[in-house]
Parts: sequence; structure tokens; C-alpha cells
Amino acid sequence: MTARGLMLAVVLLAGCAAPPPQVVTRIRVVEPRIPPSLLACPPAPAVPLVQRQSQVATYVAELWEAGEICRNHLAAVAGALRPHPVPPVVTHQSLVRKVLR
Repeated sequence: MTARGLMLAVVLLAGCAAPPPQVVTRIRVVEPRIPPSLLACPPAPAVPLVQRQSQVATYVAELWEAGEICRNHLAAVAGALRPHPVPPVVTHQSLVRKVLR
């Protein structure tokens, strides 16, 4: 190969070189948006004046259900604040409530 051919090869190969990498120095902080509905828990049901055990069982089920909703809200907020969010927990009606119906 002649000097002219070598120079041509170098020029052609230089066109295939990758551009120098870009260094990103700007940091952008993104805060997750938490819906207001997840920042509140339902109130505990009022303690009833009962005459039957079925009324006590209904009260306990309502109390447990309010707590379950609050625990689910807390889990959703914690998931939103983690660097790698965990898929939301799908909740269904409590088994206690189903039995009482």
C-alpha cells in the first residue's frame, strides 16, 4: 500500500470513530407525588352498645377493615418513596367481612 492509500484509509476510518462521551453534571431531584387519599386513614368505627355477639363480630370486622385500609395506604406511600417502587398491593374485601355477610 502506498503512502497515499494509507492516508486515505486513515481518513476513512477516522469518520467511523465514535464521538467523545458526554458527561452529565446536572442533577435533577424528582419528588414522588403522593395522592392526598393515601395520606389519611378511615376513622375507627364507633364502639356500639351491643346485645348480641354478632354485633361484636361486626364491630371487630369493621375495626379490622379500617386498619387494613390504613396499612395498605402506608404500604403504597412507602412504595412510592422507595428508589425502585414495589408494585402496589391489590387488596380485596376482608375474609372476616365475607364470613359475616
